[in-house]
Amino acid sequence: MPPSTDVQCKLVLVGNGSVGKSSIIARFVDDGFHCVYRQTVGVDFFEKQVTVRNSLTLSLQVWDIGGQSLSSNMLAKYLYGSRVVFLCYDVTDPNSFSDLDDWLRIVRKHFGGSGAERSSDQQLKQVDIYLVANKIDLLDLRRVKEAQHWSFVSEHNLCGGMLCSAQSGQNVVRAFNHVAAQAAGVRLSEYELAFYDRVLDVTRHDEPAASKGGGGGAADSGRTAMADAIEAEDLALEAAKAAKRSCMCM
Repeated sequence: MPPSTDVQCKLVLVGNGSVGKSSIIARFVDDGFHCVYRQTVGVDFFEKQVTVRNSLTLSLQVWDIGGQSLSSNMLAKYLYGSRVVFLCYDVTDPNSFSDLDDWLRIVRKHFGGSGAERSSDQQLKQVDIYLVANKIDLLDLRRVKEAQHWSFVSEHNLCGGMLCSAQSGQNVVRAFNHVAAQAAGVRLSEYELAFYDRVLDVTRHDEPAASKGGGGGAADSGRTAMADAIEAEDLALEAAKAAKRSCMCM
């Protein structure tokens, strides 16, 4: 029999389409998650039993809103009951960062308050909002500086921020386990979080393959080989979910 669940935690990822939300989830849910279809809102989410310090079992539900836009009428349904929200952007796309103000406004409006009310509003106290940067492995393509990331976290009084890469897996597992533990009232130490880190290879894109004696081709373009591949994966995942929703509605 599966272990009893002490705490439930719903986590929703929001942000512009193709910033890598689906890819971040895919990187995390490979091990031990199962997919659940919620007909009432027409979306998939992933669920996993997470054990914190071998004493607390938490049911973590990870919801991906896919390519939903800021104007989507479904956002309120996706956000309903959330304990954690990840505001996601792509460090190679400044527009995805500038749109975060609008995403944050919608999230806080749903939970009953503005940024100024964050510390006193009871509903807002019950949702933890984190800023998540994706594609940090694409160093030479980066357009949003790390200082901007942490300034946004501070200025908007968020619970924290993470710098991740869906491509390499950097900080992805750490981020999900960190916020799951926080939601359960457990603060993991840096030592404990270090067990979720991965040993990563470093890839640079500023030197064409031909200059290294290679044959050129796709390797000549870092954007084509890496960033566009992540976006293509995201779009494919979102298209598959849209097709599934369409079939269910027929």
